[in-house]
Amino acid sequence: MEQSAYICENRGYSFLRVPREFCAAFVLLWGINPESFLYNWALYAGVVVLWAGFAMMSEWKKFWQTTLHPAMLLSFGWPVLMAVYAAAGHAEFPFHHLLMPIFYLMFWYYFSLDNRFAMKLLSFLTVSYYILINLGTVYALRQNPNVSRLLANGNPELTAPLASPFTGGYQHIYSLTMFTVAVVGIIWYYRPKLFETIGWGIVLLLGLLVIVMSNYSFAILFVFAFSILAMCRPPKSGGVTTAVILFCFLAALVIVPNLYRIFYFIAENTDNLKLQLRFMEVGNLLKGTGITQGSDAGTRVVLYTTSLKTWLTAPLFGVGDLILKTMENPRELIGGHSIVCDYLAYYGLVGSLLFHSILIVNFARIEKRLDRRGRFLYLSIFVLYYAQITVNAGYNEPLIEILFFVVPSLLILIGEHTASRQEQNKEFYSKYIR
Repeated sequence: MEQSAYICENRGYSFLRVPREFCAAFVLLWGINPESFLYNWALYAGVVVLWAGFAMMSEWKKFWQTTLHPAMLLSFGWPVLMAVYAAAGHAEFPFHHLLMPIFYLMFWYYFSLDNRFAMKLLSFLTVSYYILINLGTVYALRQNPNVSRLLANGNPELTAPLASPFTGGYQHIYSLTMFTVAVVGIIWYYRPKLFETIGWGIVLLLGLLVIVMSNYSFAILFVFAFSILAMCRPPKSGGVTTAVILFCFLAALVIVPNLYRIFYFIAENTDNLKLQLRFMEVGNLLKGTGITQGSDAGTRVVLYTTSLKTWLTAPLFGVGDLILKTMENPRELIGGHSIVCDYLAYYGLVGSLLFHSILIVNFARIEKRLDRRGRFLYLSIFVLYYAQITVNAGYNEPLIEILFFVVPSLLILIGEHTASRQEQNKEFYSKYIR
């Protein structure tokens, strides 16, 4: 019925809307493609321009209302600032950052349309490809257990032989943590029908398998910790609320300090040596031992403080990122393992305040459109994103697309579907009672 309505509504503009959706699918699939760093970015930019043209011609008023919204104008401020820095010889203009706001724009544009068919179609295509990447990554990790970590190398010449459109590297793994927590919340909060629950359950298990096999300690820690957090949504109100929150607080006092024992137990009962080391490392992080010894966490702390010390030398505008090309060992000035710390060093308070303002404003704007269940879940995922960019590099297409397009689209679509189903049930029971 919805597809028929979509076709009827758009019959006169089908020559615009079909290529519009095709271009949108191209951009979204490119954004999560693990091999896209090897492709020609000019092609990507060209398709983005085509999409904008088709979107503008098909829905002129809604396109410009979306584009000229203050939050969107703030988002476009980031590439503008980078262009100013580049013109001043302070930074190298990051071409892909110019295109990053397109994910915000696409979400709000398709959200503004009265018919949800296009949003459903794009969400289905994106999630389907995401699942295929997970399947391909599992296969690749069985052949080479280190492939996801090796793909973290920033040198394209070294990673090109390993790269594949179906093999996820660190960008995919750390976007997968957010997607996996979202799936946990969808199953836990929205209680989909049996076959839908089975489908989401398979997606969840596949995501967890990829994260565990990829050997990223922080990813393993984050996905388990934030999945537990996502399932701790406070109830509506009343005396039961106080009792439940108090019980959860008391349980947390007992469980959290002993959470490391779970990871130690898994490590002791795992035959794979690499997985044993990773689970032991996560246990060490939770226990507070091994933070500076026997783990790369100690090295990371040094890298974070290095960036912060560099920022203090130029607190307002930073030292710029051109320094990466002029120094033999850039890690002596910029740690390179924390977006929060590194952006302070690169772009100073001016750049960092704008960067974080864009993220927070877009989150707050989306959060208002979600139902009560979706709000807490989306907050958990947003906090997870911030935890990840504090300890890792993480401002890239897969993470932003998952955070600001895929997850909000799923939460809105599932929330509306659940509300519609509940309304139908109410009507059915009211008729039955009469």
